[in-house]
Amino acid sequence: MYFNVKEKAVCTGTIPALLIEPATIKKDIVLIYYHGWGSSVTSSRFRASIWAAAGYPVLIVEESLHDSRGSYDYDRDMNKLPQVLLQNIEEYEVVAKYLDEDFPGFKRIVCGHSLGGFTAMGLLSKEDVTGVMALNGMGDWQAMAKGPYKEKIEELNPIRHVEDHVEKAILMLNGEADQSVNPVYQKNYYEAIRPLHKKTKPLVYECMEMTSHVVTTNMMELSLAFLEEL
Repeated sequence: MYFNVKEKAVCTGTIPALLIEPATIKKDIVLIYYHGWGSSVTSSRFRASIWAAAGYPVLIVEESLHDSRGSYDYDRDMNKLPQVLLQNIEEYEVVAKYLDEDFPGFKRIVCGHSLGGFTAMGLLSKEDVTGVMALNGMGDWQAMAKGPYKEKIEELNPIRHVEDHVEKAILMLNGEADQSVNPVYQKNYYEAIRPLHKKTKPLVYECMEMTSHVVTTNMMELSLAFLEEL
């Protein structure tokens, strides 16, 4: 890699992960990163290394149906995306136990892109989660509430739990021209929490002009500025 960081393959219980650590930890903050549908741990390394180079340890979690945990025809069929999302939420307790042992006392910021951003928003209600950074994510899951996952998606839909998020640090960055994840679903969440949020921690929503389903340099800069405020 191009950064002064250390990489180490780890297991959080039975779930493989990649830990990327800075040469010097800046603050007692650890990031937990979930990638997008059809992406991988490997393709997430560069992004995570930017945060690690800034002084924040990053744990990239391997998700079901990806990497060593299986494969799928991601481009042709997205029907199992809600399954992976819900499994990410369920398996977080295993990840949390690993963090209890290796990063005791650290604030936990869950971050992710696309499906990983959905996951981050879904984990906001966890008591041990200080906040999230959701890139091209969404906090209103109603569009996914159908088929065999309808009941569980509706139960865990972040927009239905904004009262639990009012003291959380929340960064939401979406692309205005995103054809994969309609930014209106993140805007719906933002408009629901904005009048309730205590403002004790940062609450940021930006819909980036002329930006599609990508993570831009500007988004990464905003994420680093967000971390500085914590």
